[in-house]
Amino acid sequence: MDTVMEMEIGPGPEPGTYVSRVLRSIGGGEPSETFRLDVDELLRRRPDLEASVLLSSVSARRIMSDTEANLQALGRELFEAAFAGDVYAAYRTSEAVASERGSGVQVALRLSAPGLSALPWEALYDPATEIYLCRKEPLVRRVPAPHAPAPLAIDLPLRVLAMVSSPRGLPPLDVEHERELLEEALRPHLDAGRVRIEWLEPVTWSGVHDKLLEQEWHVLHFIGHGTYDLDTDEGVLAFVGRDGRPDYVAASALADLLAEAEPTPRLVLLNSCRSAAGGPDDLFSGTAAALAHSGIHAVAAMQFSISDTAAIEFSRGFYSALAHGRGIDEAVRSGRIGILGLGRGTLEWVTPVLYLRGEDAHLFDVSSVETPVAAASASKRSRRPWLVGAAVAIAAVAAALITFAVLPRTDGGGSGASDPDGSGGGSASSTEISVPLTTAWTRTGVSCDAGDSIHISARGEGGYDASGDPVGPGGIATDQFVEERVYSDMFPFALIGRLNNRSDAFPVYAEYTYECPQAGELLLGPNDNLLEDNSGAFTVTVELESAG
Repeated sequence: MDTVMEMEIGPGPEPGTYVSRVLRSIGGGEPSETFRLDVDELLRRRPDLEASVLLSSVSARRIMSDTEANLQALGRELFEAAFAGDVYAAYRTSEAVASERGSGVQVALRLSAPGLSALPWEALYDPATEIYLCRKEPLVRRVPAPHAPAPLAIDLPLRVLAMVSSPRGLPPLDVEHERELLEEALRPHLDAGRVRIEWLEPVTWSGVHDKLLEQEWHVLHFIGHGTYDLDTDEGVLAFVGRDGRPDYVAASALADLLAEAEPTPRLVLLNSCRSAAGGPDDLFSGTAAALAHSGIHAVAAMQFSISDTAAIEFSRGFYSALAHGRGIDEAVRSGRIGILGLGRGTLEWVTPVLYLRGEDAHLFDVSSVETPVAAASASKRSRRPWLVGAAVAIAAVAAALITFAVLPRTDGGGSGASDPDGSGGGSASSTEISVPLTTAWTRTGVSCDAGDSIHISARGEGGYDASGDPVGPGGIATDQFVEERVYSDMFPFALIGRLNNRSDAFPVYAEYTYECPQAGELLLGPNDNLLEDNSGAFTVTVELESAG
């Protein structure tokens, strides 16, 4: 793309004010405008927005759902604030000039106030044309750099180091299932031999270090858990420690580790919770932004959770654009369009975020257009081979591993009694119940025999303290609240389960399949031993599959 409108949005002259400044545009000029924006209020609305976006893929819609109305209102508020006056005129001029050239406009945002970086700018909505910018034009979050490397000249295959991290004590990752999803999403390209993937398990600090020194990697992809550490104001990813438990690696330390590679991977894909989240005080505190700031050319991350189906469709669109020689900015936009194909109700196209260091969206200069299939299949694997057409497509497919958080339903589900040791209740193939956060254990009425499988999926949110701070079935990924937990090795306030005749529990979180070791009735409850200030309930669907 040869037309760019680059803008810087930063702090204004007074508290609560910000300045939007055009740094360059095809339309010419560098106008600026000052505006007011209640960033704190917008950030308070972010959890509800995230839950609504995820829920949208399964919600029916006629004209416009309340969910999209809320997203559109937020996008319009951001657009009318940042694209006011002469800045808006520059945008319109750039659009017109680009249209005459038969091109589009890449909207590049430099967000120089930390609070702004946590907002979903991908929702920008122009009420005059009634379009979301990121669906019409590539939208990137530009990280300024004194210099950026030229596209890396490579001979195919593209080499990808995929890191799968599933430490004990965190929700387990079904790695094999995610690989199957990847294969399904990219079936037409599996035999192209353009990419070679090596999977690394477990993901330890020393293991990653050795791999980075071992050979050249073009792309690095992380599948696992992440969070934002409020104490250190920095994003972290969960590696596996020496004891098998989480080793939380800070973004700054990870940047130093990746710098060991020669050359440094041009693209990093982060499939982890809150990998695109930033803090209120440090502009580059989020994991994705920190890596781009440290020297990674492009970092793709998910600002919200994403469903399996949306992840697969994102991959299809993303890969197709790359296969036709598009830049990574256009590939992300194509991935969004792929998600739109799921139906009019989905809003998950707003979830992907792209951080780009420097100005060039083309990461690789591929000297070999085709690689014989035989050459690709001849590579040795410690596991079965997984050859795909474009490594960058992995991000969205694997993003389905993120813990889901969705809005509570209002249309039903019965509530069971709260007697945990009763013997009543029968079995059912499928049932939906409400699990209040104010009750230690709720009977489900679902009983199993030894060898039966119980599939549990949960949604909704409640409050875990007097302030009503929201929490979903996945709980809070933190080392804090140790005293409040019933089971110390599971996330606080998360949904957990056990049989009525057993004392040992298992983590349910958003989704889990439990193999019954003996006959008993399923009980569900929050991992919280201080229930008096709790509120709300999770809506849980339980499906029983008999072994007989």
